[in-house]
Amino acid sequence: MNQSATLRIKEEPNVYHDNILDIWGNDFNFSHEKGLAEWLKNSVDAYRRVGAPDKDQYIIFRFTDGTQSTAPVIECVDFVGMDYIDIEKAFKWWGDPDAAKRGKKVRVYGGHGNGGKFYMRQMFQQSYFVTYKGGKINIFGFNENRKYGFAEDYKDRKTPLAEALKVAGINNSLIPNAVLRQLEHG
Repeated sequence: MNQSATLRIKEEPNVYHDNILDIWGNDFNFSHEKGLAEWLKNSVDAYRRVGAPDKDQYIIFRFTDGTQSTAPVIECVDFVGMDYIDIEKAFKWWGDPDAAKRGKKVRVYGGHGNGGKFYMRQMFQQSYFVTYKGGKINIFGFNENRKYGFAEDYKDRKTPLAEALKVAGINNSLIPNAVLRQLEHG
């Protein structure tokens, strides 16, 4: 379900001023290859934080061509999820040397928590992630003004799994059976 045409990100004040984010972001000189590597690293780190063994870490990249009326879509899908607190206490922060660990004593690949966000902010007209955890959906991202926030009606919203998957545009055939069973059992 491509809802990017109707999805509106409600701007929130950044933790850091936009001017410094513009300066830092311009230095990233992103390419899609570099940005996708950041997203992959972030997904692996998310699995590491929850203690998932390598064999249970599923990360899928999806690329959808645009049409005359829709933009192309680049997605990185994992099955870890973030909740509202994760977004508020971790995703919104920039430049934290312990961002990837999120307070856990675990070996991670990430650094300061800037790369994936700057890829989202600098390389796309609008970007967002759909995340589902604990029976709640959150959609958070950047609008056309490079301001971040939650999508209207998708801030810590209690949602059945089937509806969350529909909103994310994920059908069951994309989900590995072991993961689908875990999702269905909470």
